[in-house]
Amino acid sequence: MRTEVEISWKPPPPEWVTLNSDGSVLTDSGHAAAGGLIRDHTGRCLTAFAYNLGACSITRAELRGAVEGLQLAWNMGYRRVNVELDSLCSVHLLTSNEHRDHQHAAIIDRFQDLTTRD
Repeated sequence: MRTEVEISWKPPPPEWVTLNSDGSVLTDSGHAAAGGLIRDHTGRCLTAFAYNLGACSITRAELRGAVEGLQLAWNMGYRRVNVELDSLCSVHLLTSNEHRDHQHAAIIDRFQDLTTRD
């Protein structure tokens, strides 16, 4: 049974920005990319980004999009960043401490380091 769910972007509170990132992998070549954008509370796009990742898994592409986007927000001076991803697997990896032996542990550690900075 198929259920349709309407999804819409919700702006962050004033003084916050939202990072929306995503990753993709072409099934025939394995070529991957990650990208996203950062928007303010009015919905205005502050910046957008895209990275060619070569060949990698979809999980790695999703994680790289989140990390690169968060680093970009930090470099732009934003300290209150709402991160939105469409990958439940990536969200779980980034928000739990169960990744120590995971093949993407270094990327996850980098993300968690960015979220704990002053």
